[in-house]
Amino acid sequence: MIETTDPRDDAVKKGLDEGVIDPTEDKSLVRRIDLHVLPWICITYALSLIDRTNIAAAKIVGMEADLNLTGNQFNVALLVFFITYLVTEIPSNIVIKAVGTQSYLTVLITSWGAIAMCFGFVKTYGQLLALRVLLGFFEGGFNPACIYLISCWYKRYEVQQRLAIWFVFGSVVSGFTGVISYGLSLMEGQGGLRGWSWIFIIPGAITVAVAIPIFFFVAEFPEKAKWLTVEERVMIQRRLAGDQGEDVEGKGTMKSFLEAALDWKVYVISLILMLPTATTYALSFFSPSILASFGFSVALSQVLTTPPYIFGAFVSILTGIMADRVRLRFPFIIGYSILHMAGLATISWGGSQGARYTGMFLAIAGSNCAIPSALAFLANNVVGTHKRQFAVPIQTIFGGIGGIIGSLMFREADYPGYRPGIYASFGCMAANTTLAGGLALYFWMGNRQADRTGKVLEGVPGFRYTV
Repeated sequence: MIETTDPRDDAVKKGLDEGVIDPTEDKSLVRRIDLHVLPWICITYALSLIDRTNIAAAKIVGMEADLNLTGNQFNVALLVFFITYLVTEIPSNIVIKAVGTQSYLTVLITSWGAIAMCFGFVKTYGQLLALRVLLGFFEGGFNPACIYLISCWYKRYEVQQRLAIWFVFGSVVSGFTGVISYGLSLMEGQGGLRGWSWIFIIPGAITVAVAIPIFFFVAEFPEKAKWLTVEERVMIQRRLAGDQGEDVEGKGTMKSFLEAALDWKVYVISLILMLPTATTYALSFFSPSILASFGFSVALSQVLTTPPYIFGAFVSILTGIMADRVRLRFPFIIGYSILHMAGLATISWGGSQGARYTGMFLAIAGSNCAIPSALAFLANNVVGTHKRQFAVPIQTIFGGIGGIIGSLMFREADYPGYRPGIYASFGCMAANTTLAGGLALYFWMGNRQADRTGKVLEGVPGFRYTV
């Protein structure tokens, strides 16, 4: 609990503990939280996506030829990023709790921004691989930190729309990577560098510049946030304890780790994240190449990657708000999976160039929307901030594995149809539908038994699974 020394603060705390939080004050507090928590992590998430995926744009404007990449070397360069990315995810939320949000995120963001700039100066395949490994190391701790931070500030049914805003903002901005990259590639010869070099240098420099205000403005955890009054801290503690079943303060223990590590449901929901993540990365890395296979020029292929991500943003935010209001997750996850599969079918068998491009809208929207829904599915069904401190990185590790799978789905040998990649993506989302439906049935049966017999779920009286 929060310790106070002023008797007036103790009186405030006692009144909040015994009373009901005023709805108007609660809404005002949530708006303040939104303004302090979301903007900076949204901006930096967008930059992280640009810095890890702009290699796809650089590939088709000369990098592949200049570095003499052959066979599956490009796929390997994509893959090695995720090796170190996975390694840093588990300790991330332990470190961020120990050193604080501001210091931790500033170091991560500055480091990967500087590394991203270095890509513009690579001369060999070996240098490219080394930088991808380093980039993965520093980006790996960022996503679980952001997801955990959001889950520590909001109630269970406020989480998905915030995760959707965070994820979609990043996806939309990174969706402009094609347009931005095309513009930067026109700097060919500036400073004695190739156009593709500037595709890395400029975004990397922007990332480093943004890291500086992060140290001063990004929100700490509720118990450490200096911009909150004592009354507001207690209000947050009360609203979260009543919703999540645990005090928001303290540190995770080995018991918390084992509870997360031995909970089979954590792994099923992690798979529900891994599968759409694989398809999302596959499309992110290969959208320009897929569009070029439709017959579009290189320049137009870069530009046309953006509209599907904008469409996906509207779908994700709209359905995220709906999902929080109706307090359901699985129908949306299944719906997104079906949307993605319909898009894949249209890409492969749509016939005309326009129809196949429409398929890109459906496929990208379906896979991108499924990710924040899967993140919220876990956050809603893992009780207590300490268990969630370990459950979130377990889930994001599976997301990283999805990135490895996605980097291998589409191969140059399969150009122009990319049929094996299409079939693999279809299989991922079909499996996702089965997993989400099966787990939802298990949760529904558990809730029904608890309602009928009074059985206590997850050790917390009154807790019900979010289906």
